[in-house]
Amino acid sequence: MLKVGMVQMRAEPLDVEENLLVAAGYIAKCAEGGARLVVLPEMFNVGFHLGESLMMLAEPLDGKTMTWLRQQASRHGVYIMGSIYESFEEHFYNTMVMVGDDGSVQHYRKRNPTWSESAVWRRSGEPGPGIFDTPFGRIGGVICFDSFARETYEGFRRSGVEAVVIVALWGAPTTRSFHWRPDLVLSRAGLKRWSKLASDDVPRQYARELGVPVVFVNQCGRIRMTSPIPFPDWPVQNAYYEFIGSSHVLDASGETVARADRDEEDFCAVAAVELETSPGRPEISRVDIPARYLSKDYYFVQPPLECKLLQVWFLGGLVETEYEARRVRHIF
Repeated sequence: MLKVGMVQMRAEPLDVEENLLVAAGYIAKCAEGGARLVVLPEMFNVGFHLGESLMMLAEPLDGKTMTWLRQQASRHGVYIMGSIYESFEEHFYNTMVMVGDDGSVQHYRKRNPTWSESAVWRRSGEPGPGIFDTPFGRIGGVICFDSFARETYEGFRRSGVEAVVIVALWGAPTTRSFHWRPDLVLSRAGLKRWSKLASDDVPRQYARELGVPVVFVNQCGRIRMTSPIPFPDWPVQNAYYEFIGSSHVLDASGETVARADRDEEDFCAVAAVELETSPGRPEISRVDIPARYLSKDYYFVQPPLECKLLQVWFLGGLVETEYEARRVRHIF
C-alpha cells in the first residue's frame, strides 16, 4: 500500500519564492498524513506564463528549485514529483522530476508542448516517457499533453509501471475582451469543455488499460494571462486564464479514491493505493514516435480536432520556437 499526497495549488506566475513557500506547507501537511510520495502540479515553481520573463527564471537540474526539493524530500522523508522550468544546453524545457529522500534525482522532459507553449520551451529530443524507479515501485510520470500520446502509453506498458502520475496545467481563457486573436478564438470556447472531460477520461483510460492506480494533479484558480507568443505584438486586454483543478486519485480499476473538494481552490489530501510490485520487472523501455498531430495512430487518447490543427499550424515550422531560440542565450 502506497500513500500518495496530491497537491492542487495555484502557482503565482513568475513568483518562485512564493510558490515554493506555498508548496512547502502542503508537502509538510502530506507528510504528516503519512504520504510516501507527494505530487505537485505542472510548473509549480514558476506558474503558467508564456512571455519572455519566464526565460529569466529557467534553472538547471542543480539549481535553486531542485536544491529546495532535495531539502524538502530529506526533511520529510518523502519522494516528490512535479514539473519545473529547466534550462539545459541553451534551451528551455518543461521537465518532470522525481526527487527522493535519499538525494536521488530522476527526470524526463516534455515531448509535446502545445502550440503556445512552444514559444517558451521546446520538444525534448529524448525518447519518452518518464519512468521512475523508487523503493515503493516503478512510477510512470507524464506531463499534460504528453498523456495523450501513444508513445507514453507504450512506454508505460512495456516498462511495467506500477502506478501512473499525470501533472497538468489544464484550463481555458475566460475573457472576451481581446484583440483579434485566432489562438483565443479557436480555443476559448472548447478548451474548458475538453479540459474537463480529459481530466476524467485520460487518467481513467490509463488505469483501466494498464490496471494500475493513477494520480492526476492540476493547478487551480485564476491568473492574468500573458499573450501566447509567437505573436508578441497582439496584446490582450483584461485577459485571464482559469484552471479546472479536478485533481484526483484512481485505483487500478479506474474508481475514484480521492478528489479535490473544489476545483477552483487549493487542495491537498493523502490517499492510499495498492501497488502490485514485482521483482521481475521488464527493462525500462522509452519509446520515440515521431510527432504526427493529425494522425489517429499518434494518440492513445484522441484530443479534439481543433487542438490537433493548432499543433500542426505552429509546430509544423510556420514559426520559430522559444522566441526564435533566442535572444536571451547570452544570459547562460
